[in-house]
Amino acid sequence: MGFLDMVFPKFCIGCGFLGTYLCGDCEKKLLPNTRDTCMYCGKGSLNGLTHPMCKKRTRADGAMYIFRYNSVLKSLIKEIKYGLATEVWSEFFIAIKPQWMYKFFFLKRLHATWYIQPIPLHMRKERARGFNLAYLIARFFQQFLNHPVVHALGRIKETPPQAQKNNTRERHQNIKNAFVVTNKREVKSRNFLLVDDILTSGATTMEAAKVLKNAGADRVYILTLAKG
Repeated sequence: MGFLDMVFPKFCIGCGFLGTYLCGDCEKKLLPNTRDTCMYCGKGSLNGLTHPMCKKRTRADGAMYIFRYNSVLKSLIKEIKYGLATEVWSEFFIAIKPQWMYKFFFLKRLHATWYIQPIPLHMRKERARGFNLAYLIARFFQQFLNHPVVHALGRIKETPPQAQKNNTRERHQNIKNAFVVTNKREVKSRNFLLVDDILTSGATTMEAAKVLKNAGADRVYILTLAKG
């Protein structure tokens, strides 16, 4: 144990065990997703592709995620985002097993070239927090998929956290008109992997996908750590 660990000891986010942010027992509670679904109707779908009957011009073409959402994952993400603890992300990152990522290589077969777009934070929120978790996750996906991370979207509307909204309708209204394309020439006819931490109601990613599609994006696929 180093000097900093003695002065500022680490405790497991899940159970309080001393010495690490994610102990072995809590790491075992991280459950990989084994069933992908259409993000619009919630029914099973191979590789998370949007069903033909659910598809519209401005909708995402599919969605995939690594984990099933549970209390351990909820605590980890909350600590990273609101406890401003990027060290927690570093330990969590190591716990994500490469074999859980194999299914994402389907995207390489679908299209040769993608652009990885993290869901942007409003500049005031990112300045206060010091980082954007979606960007850290995008860089993680980049290591496996080997596509560039871009910033084709900006956030012009500072919104309350979606978790504070009581239902799907409120969440869609909260995020409406929050995003803009920063350069249409960088979007037109390109394929995007839109990255966020959790897919719950899907309101945020749906709105971002719509903005990209309206700007001329060809394919938009959603990638997240988990589905809530």
